[in-house]
Amino acid sequence: MKPNHNFQVAGEGTNSIYDASQYNDDLRGIQGKYSPGVMLLITIVGIAIAEIIAMFFVYFLRHLPYYQQVLFDAAIMTTIIFPWLYFLSARPLLLHIQQRYRVEQIIKARLRIAQYANMHNLNELLQFILDEIEALTGSLIGFFHFLEDDQTTLRLQAWSTNTVKNMCSVTNTDTHYAVDRAGVWADCIRQRKPVIHNDYASLSASHRKGMPEGHAPVSRELAVPIMRNEKIVAIIGVGNKPDVFRADDVELVSTLADFAWDIVKQKQAGDALRQSEEKFRTLVDWTYDWENWIDPQKRIVYISPSCERITGYSPEEFINDPDLLTKIVHPDDRDSYNEHHRIVHDEAAGIDKVEYRIIGRNGEEHWLEHVCRPLFGADNHYLGRRISNRDITERKQVEKEIEERNQKEKLLTQTIHTMQLDIARDLHDTVGQNISFLRLKLDYLAGNKSVKKSDMQVEIQTMKKAANESYDLMRGTLAVLQSGNSADLFRVFSRYAEQIQERAAVKVDFSTQGEAQPLSAKRMRQLFFVFREALNNIEKHARATYVSVKIKWHHEYLLFTVLDDGNGFDPSQIEYTSHYGLKFMRERVEMLNGSMDVQSAIDAGTTIMIRIPYE
Repeated sequence: MKPNHNFQVAGEGTNSIYDASQYNDDLRGIQGKYSPGVMLLITIVGIAIAEIIAMFFVYFLRHLPYYQQVLFDAAIMTTIIFPWLYFLSARPLLLHIQQRYRVEQIIKARLRIAQYANMHNLNELLQFILDEIEALTGSLIGFFHFLEDDQTTLRLQAWSTNTVKNMCSVTNTDTHYAVDRAGVWADCIRQRKPVIHNDYASLSASHRKGMPEGHAPVSRELAVPIMRNEKIVAIIGVGNKPDVFRADDVELVSTLADFAWDIVKQKQAGDALRQSEEKFRTLVDWTYDWENWIDPQKRIVYISPSCERITGYSPEEFINDPDLLTKIVHPDDRDSYNEHHRIVHDEAAGIDKVEYRIIGRNGEEHWLEHVCRPLFGADNHYLGRRISNRDITERKQVEKEIEERNQKEKLLTQTIHTMQLDIARDLHDTVGQNISFLRLKLDYLAGNKSVKKSDMQVEIQTMKKAANESYDLMRGTLAVLQSGNSADLFRVFSRYAEQIQERAAVKVDFSTQGEAQPLSAKRMRQLFFVFREALNNIEKHARATYVSVKIKWHHEYLLFTVLDDGNGFDPSQIEYTSHYGLKFMRERVEMLNGSMDVQSAIDAGTTIMIRIPYE
């Protein structure tokens, strides 16, 4: 709200009210006079009038010599033209320059105040504001009072630097005053407008109401109220100017005071925010459990320092790499973790809990109890999820010991299970005609009520999985045998990849590039056997979650690439003569006059690149 700039001037034998709107109209009038056209017109008219008057007088002096007539003419014109130009042109110009200079001073002061606020606390800012106003008005003292919401209680907030150092020994700035007991400097509150007392000593003692011991002596003062929403929120006062306070001083102080209050409120809001954040940080940073807050855009808003105690990784590392947690999840638990992770950004999902293992920076394994819940703001706006991770490694170790004792009691069941696995492996090597029968038999056994499911379910499912695998392998082989077009290679491979995805928790990304070239049925079969073996190895040994298969048709050869993100291995430690899967693949590639390159590293996945010439 723009403050009321009507103000009262008291002292030196006068009491009068000045209207700020009239003051502004005068300034606009001055600015209107200061224009090239108006000045030229005033000059021409003034010269013309002065010349006419001079000629009139010279006419009666025509009997004098010519040089005397010229002197009289010049004297008369000068006498007339200088007052004319001063009052109608030069004086408005000087006032306009003065006003522009004052405006420039205010703008620079506002800039200095805004810059100062960024680097200093509230008390220092208030004192700096008073110092700026003092300097612009030529005053020697300054004060800043806050007015409470009840509009009856004042609180002294700050003195200017000069007041504290040289003129006032009152050091307590947290002093409260009742408005009705305050002196004349509070008249601006009672009258709700700026007030000037240019002769403080002439005021009655009852009006002045005295001052506390050590207060700065006052000879004249100017006090301006700051208003917001029809309420006075603060007052700024300056005093002891060597000259009397005038209307332009009121305008200057009022303008800076109004601007300063906005800066003060921003500073107070910023300080309150920092204090609130400090309390929040103190509370959550010292939690023993590992606390996370993830926003709806999957960004980490907050992560507690406890994460480093549990994982060995700092909060900054988790923030810089949002997928770091997924990367350190134990490979055996990654599927269950990813399954749970799907609900993290579903605001409709409620509280959920899951337990999984992670591998810390030092290689140690930790069990985490992971609990997450949705967060909503005051307006029921979804803010993401809060996640609490508790280290339950010790509890899991105890559970493991209990489980081991239970395992001893189930030795007979485990023996039967081992026998069933041996049978399943034998069935895996049988011919394709028996696989369909085996699937039908396993379905029958799984649904037979007379068989105890507690004893047979695991074994039956294992046998069923083995039978399905054999059946899928046979389907893939038959598809290759029945295909006579190399363009079908992508379809056959992708179909088998889909079968792998159905039975294993691994995503296979299949792509092809280039125009398919003719391939013989023999080459297509051998390529399929190599592809099948590669996926089988990844499924059984790599513990991968993602596989990329690319077929690129070059002009002279086919480039076949299989890449996984599994645990990898050290190729220098692998002898192909004993690694039957790789040996099988290399032999088939060599039969096609091709080459196979294997690149791998521990915990860095494996890449197999195969080049096969077309013929």
